Amino acid sequence: MSRFENRTLTLRDVSEASGVSEMTVSRVLRGRGDVSQATREKVLQAAKSLGYVPNKIAGALASQRVNLVAVIIPSMSNMVFPEVLTGVNSVLENTELQPVVGVTDYLPEKEEKVLYQMLSWRPSGIIIAGLEHSDASKAMLKSTNIPVVEIMDIDG
Repeated sequence: MSRFENRTLTLRDVSEASGVSEMTVSRVLRGRGDVSQATREKVLQAAKSLGYVPNKIAGALASQRVNLVAVIIPSMSNMVFPEVLTGVNSVLENTELQPVVGVTDYLPEKEEKVLYQMLSWRPSGIIIAGLEHSDASKAMLKSTNIPVVEIMDIDG
């Protein structure tokens, strides 16, 4: 039985497995700082063999943002929106950003709820379909310090 069973792995575990400091592990996993290629490979191999996944929430607490882009669309059944998602994914695939999708079913009150929930995660950006929104949605979009892209004029 592994000593890591039934608990979340930490930087310390990767540090011990790779024989370097936690700070070095952090630098390697964030892709920052001056770390030799040999050390970088050793840390990445240790993290991979342990199955370590970084805690993005911890990093987000400091930055007040997560590497998510909220994509709010009215429907998955209208074929144009899966194409939009394919395009968004294509643009984001070589970045640290991941799309998170919310569907409103063309209902303004559901758009408000989805937008509220998405904003509570403090995404790095918002892509929202439609150019007309309820007063509540407009207020949320206006008051956020998050980049917003409105796409497509939709008929509900």
